[in-house]
Amino acid sequence: MADRKHTPLILVTGSDRRQVYAAEKLASLDNTEVCAYLTDGEPMGARVIKTLGELPRRADMLLLPMPCSAGGGLEIPACGRLTCAELTPYLAKNAVVAGGKMPTAMIEYFNSLGFTTADYLRREELAVKNCVPTAEGALALAMREMDVTISGTRALIIGWGRVAKACARLFGAAGARVCVTARNLGQLAEAESCGFEAFELEQLFARAGGFPLIINTVPAPVLTREIIEETRRGCLVIDLASQPGGTDFAAAAELSRRAVHALSLPGKCAPVTAGEIIAEAALNIYNERSGRNVT
Repeated sequence: MADRKHTPLILVTGSDRRQVYAAEKLASLDNTEVCAYLTDGEPMGARVIKTLGELPRRADMLLLPMPCSAGGGLEIPACGRLTCAELTPYLAKNAVVAGGKMPTAMIEYFNSLGFTTADYLRREELAVKNCVPTAEGALALAMREMDVTISGTRALIIGWGRVAKACARLFGAAGARVCVTARNLGQLAEAESCGFEAFELEQLFARAGGFPLIINTVPAPVLTREIIEETRRGCLVIDLASQPGGTDFAAAAELSRRAVHALSLPGKCAPVTAGEIIAEAALNIYNERSGRNVT
């Protein structure tokens, strides 16, 4: 058992279900102590506290949910009202504060008090690992919303980043006839080398009508009204891009096209896995910022 003096105390809070499983993952380690406060459930292995005064000592790390702010301010989405000011007296000097989609106001607030902040959503390892549950969530959504099998369906994927690649592999494995469109010629060549049909994004207007399923991963206005007008009736658009997405959702509604902005799929479709991914990223952040090596 690690020396208590060198065992970090991690305070996990927030109503996102991923927080419960992140706390469980962290609590399963031999050399960490985890307390859960105002979470949506009681994490196994963690000490569940009803008041912050129950903390055995000041926390070395505060793990916030994703998103960690309600409206971009200093209020935290939790199972009960919670603000940053309520937490700071219970954080150790030089404590690490990690959250997802941390707004500038929150970063500045914690930094002004001497705490280190980090947005785990920006971590490379989290982004890579989150691609799989995102793709699986998109596949589950398509299976639920479509009246035909995925197998044999022509599916267009816009973009060729991490999420697009994961979707292409998974939908292809499910039997979809996957086609990729992107602006970068190198990306199109890579998609073709993986066995997928590919065409340049500037051809989207002419070719949009050939697909009953379109998956967008580009956080830019690519599925404009003009493009949506060219899609076939009954076409399903799944937009996986971050806010505000790449689809004109108002136009889709007016034109009777089904368009779903499918955000936070890992947390909705695979909260256990998503929580464990957050825990791993948080642990890496703590090790880097504290100079310790907790595994």
